[in-house]
Amino acid sequence: MDKNKWIAVAVCVLLTVAAYIGSTGLFYTNFRPIRNYDLIAFAGSWVGLIYMMIRDSRRQD
Repeated sequence: MDKNKWIAVAVCVLLTVAAYIGSTGLFYTNFRPIRNYDLIAFAGSWVGLIYMMIRDSRRQD
């Protein structure tokens, strides 16, 4: 993996953590269970990132 891919993974991790904290109220209000909509959005974004990384790795061959 090159530098740009590591940056993409780091940004995705940071956005996932920020969205999880915002969705559940972790650390700043009463904890709320995470909603199914949020779980689908998290999974969709990670699946999309993984798909793009696999697609790009095949193009370089």
